Amino acid sequence: MKKKEIVSIFAFFILWLFFLSLVSFLAGKFFAYKPTFAYAYEFYKYGLSDFFNKMANFDGVYYLGISENGYLNVGLVQAFFPFYPFLIRVLNFFVHNPLISGLLISHLFALFSFYSFYYLVKMEHKQKIASWSLVFFAVFVSSFYLRSLYSESLFLTLIFTSLIAGKKKHYLLAGVLGALASATRVVGIFIWPSLLLMVFLQDRRKLDAYLSVSLSALGLMTYMLYLNRFFADPLYFFHMQEQFGANRQTKLVSYPQVIWRYLKIFWTVRPIDWKFYTYVQEFTLSLLALGGLVMASWQNFKKKIKINWVFLVFAWGSYLLPTLTGNFSSMPRYILVCFPLFIYMSLFLEKKSWPWRFFYLTINLILLIINLILFTQGYWVA
Repeated sequence: MKKKEIVSIFAFFILWLFFLSLVSFLAGKFFAYKPTFAYAYEFYKYGLSDFFNKMANFDGVYYLGISENGYLNVGLVQAFFPFYPFLIRVLNFFVHNPLISGLLISHLFALFSFYSFYYLVKMEHKQKIASWSLVFFAVFVSSFYLRSLYSESLFLTLIFTSLIAGKKKHYLLAGVLGALASATRVVGIFIWPSLLLMVFLQDRRKLDAYLSVSLSALGLMTYMLYLNRFFADPLYFFHMQEQFGANRQTKLVSYPQVIWRYLKIFWTVRPIDWKFYTYVQEFTLSLLALGGLVMASWQNFKKKIKINWVFLVFAWGSYLLPTLTGNFSSMPRYILVCFPLFIYMSLFLEKKSWPWRFFYLTINLILLIINLILFTQGYWVA
């Protein structure tokens, strides 16, 4: 990566952070703070201003709890994977404030995710496509989670760097990074078949390469062994999903059933408020993302565009797995992980006139602002 590109991406990252921070700062002028999640006022014990506290809304509470108290004798936290809170705990030895530690990690890896995503795309496409893919990634409606006290930025950095290592044929490194990814989010397990496919396409006769990238499954397997040891259930992280509400269930539900459930919600749920807005956004973005993945896969198959099948395998798994719990809850955030969609949009809009690109960016920015305001003020978004 050239020095000019490094400086440009850093400047873009600072501009992105400033924009999100400005929206967060002004959010209170639009809505009163109304936390709809448990333990919201626990943040005050860390001695920071509301501006920083609100970056840890919702799931941030659980990550902080795990970093301080571990998984034992505390309910619900077992649904959250260990590597991100582990890093918070390690950094906290030096910082002595878990909230600051978590936000430092998220911001640092948000920057790393920008660099690694750009580099990954540029390995296969020209600079213009890499640049626009990064822009579409940064302005996506849920991109603010990258700098919140969530595992998104760490997870995506691990996925991007694992794929980069695999493409450079550093398979052992790819497997190790993949293992850390699968210890960060359950969908990280899909880096395993993705890397296996990469080895098949690049060095199909190297048995040691297949074994090396298979290390990527160890993160999930290790956590499952831990859950089996202390909770007698290796799938405890999944079986507790019903306790989070949002009509999630542990009995697997087909995709058409999920669509039908949302149609019933639109017909029956009243009043039409911000909660209803969340339902509409979940449903709409989920179908649009599905359409995007279908089109990207089909056009790639027909060789009309070029998107690495390795990337698409990961995206399909990451998209479909959350829907099996029976709803599209949190899908705007989960879609952020389906990074081939941003590459596809960059390729799709490359030959379109500027109004198309402007329209796409404008819609995303408007929804990004709305979602960030709602999240900051304690309303459920994703």
